[in-house]
Amino acid sequence: MAADDRVRPVWFDAFLVGTLAFLVFALTAQYHDPLNNDTQATALAAWQLAHHGNATLTAFSGHYAWLFSSHGREVTNRLPGSIFWGTPFYTALGRSDAPSIYPGALAAATAAATAVAIAFTLACKLVPRRTAAIAALLFGFGTGTWTVSSSQLWTHGPAQAAVLLTVLFCSQQRWLLAGIPAGFAVLVRPHLGIVALILGVLGAVRSKSLRPLLIGVFTAVGGLILLAYEHALWGRWLIFGGYDQPVAASTHKAWALFSGLIGDAVSPERGLLVMTPALLLLVPGLRRAWKVAPPWVQSAAFAGLGYLALQLWGIRFGGGDGFYSYRTTLEFLALCVPLLTLCWREWTARTRLRRTSFAALAAVSVALHAFGALVHWVPPGLDQSPWRHYQPMALARHIGAAQTSLWVVGAVIAIAATTVIAWRRTPTASDGTWTDRQTAAMTTDALT
Repeated sequence: MAADDRVRPVWFDAFLVGTLAFLVFALTAQYHDPLNNDTQATALAAWQLAHHGNATLTAFSGHYAWLFSSHGREVTNRLPGSIFWGTPFYTALGRSDAPSIYPGALAAATAAATAVAIAFTLACKLVPRRTAAIAALLFGFGTGTWTVSSSQLWTHGPAQAAVLLTVLFCSQQRWLLAGIPAGFAVLVRPHLGIVALILGVLGAVRSKSLRPLLIGVFTAVGGLILLAYEHALWGRWLIFGGYDQPVAASTHKAWALFSGLIGDAVSPERGLLVMTPALLLLVPGLRRAWKVAPPWVQSAAFAGLGYLALQLWGIRFGGGDGFYSYRTTLEFLALCVPLLTLCWREWTARTRLRRTSFAALAAVSVALHAFGALVHWVPPGLDQSPWRHYQPMALARHIGAAQTSLWVVGAVIAIAATTVIAWRRTPTASDGTWTDRQTAAMTTDALT
């Protein structure tokens, strides 16, 4: 462990990492139309709640998508968690006479940066802080966290922050406290309730105690708030209220689940391994990582898989259109950050060739998402099939050959420099090269 790791508190470095992420996210967020219909309706509802104290959007009927008539007024079917998250930003920064975009964009950037900071804190339980910072920043900038969560007021930024905070409290065995972010996650994406369920049940089984089930207390409170909110708007005691987008009736559920898993992994438009190829140098380490993973790491991964299965059971894996990279797998990816960090420690970091190859693919992952985060253009009409389109190429055609050439040259230089630095760097413990003794020490730290 580096000397600085013993001197500075983890929260201080987490704040620095989160601040760095926020500055980049805030500079690259989308502050202009056209916004995605989902995020536009969410931001509108947050503005209405902040400045008028209600959910009535009748004055905007015909001008915004996702507005529906209910009991003589127009309301949105967007879920309340993201609306509640955005409301303080519109209270402090929004104009009262008309809705604006930038408070919602800053709300999104803040949520995503918070998720990155918490990911860093969790990774610090498993690897030195320098390695943890790289892991957290790659999670922030090499995934859809940058192009989706931080760009507009989607559900995914607040959801990622909520589930990661839940895991952090669970790793500290603060089960009752863990229920607070878990309950908020239910308000953001109701099917995230399965995360609290899996974490609580696995914690109870492994500890042979009922204390982990305390996570359900505040999670249930979140569920009750959600039910009350949906009933107030729609007059129905349903967790999804006015939102209903099931898998097509002609699609068999089991096939939807299987094909969705394949699509989430390798489809050109939404594949995790396609848009974040750095994962290709982490996945082979899953077996070794699992053997040494602390219980909370394993539980978080199980919760991520449970959520992913439930997500695919209810909605097609592509997740619609109007965004760059993937989005419906972001919560799953967040929950797997600790296990993927262990994959690096236990397998990828063991040889120079693996470390260097990973560095190159990590640079490619960041470059792909930087392209989408800075260009701010999503090709229209891609909702038909996520298997037929590759968004970076569509963006390249959109901006033209001259600008694309500049992007490519810059990306190649950055990737080459990263690869050379990774190859020439002398392997040390702080670089993520581990002896069995160091591995045992870090595992013991994670368990305590």
